[in-house]
Amino acid sequence: MKKIIFLSILGALILQGCNTPATSVAAAKPGATPQAATAPVEVKKEVKPIEMDALKIMTNPNIGNCTACHALPNKPEIVAGDIGPPFTDMKHRFPDLAKLNAAISDQRALSSQTIMPPFGRNKILTPEQIDAVAKYIYQY
Repeated sequence: MKKIIFLSILGALILQGCNTPATSVAAAKPGATPQAATAPVEVKKEVKPIEMDALKIMTNPNIGNCTACHALPNKPEIVAGDIGPPFTDMKHRFPDLAKLNAAISDQRALSSQTIMPPFGRNKILTPEQIDAVAKYIYQY
């Protein structure tokens, strides 16, 4: 009896490591083509395109949502917050565009007392999105 159990387990282990798929019961019928007992399920992951329109990034609450805290000049139709400084006089405040990029990416590197989320470090925005936003607000 022990020999039969041992051989059964050994046979199962050998079959489990075999690269040939197990056939289904339907394949045992005459004229039926062999099919895998469990066909691999192909999972398609929905890939969303990355938003690159700076204004959409800044106003969309699911992406950047910059206007929740910052006001945009010349855009009275956009309801904006006043927690952060408005996007005005940006070239004076950030003479170097790279510093503005760094501030958007991780404001904590420039000011430890900030409440601004680190959009780059936390991967809220891609580096390309941060660059698009920085270039957009740099015009003000």
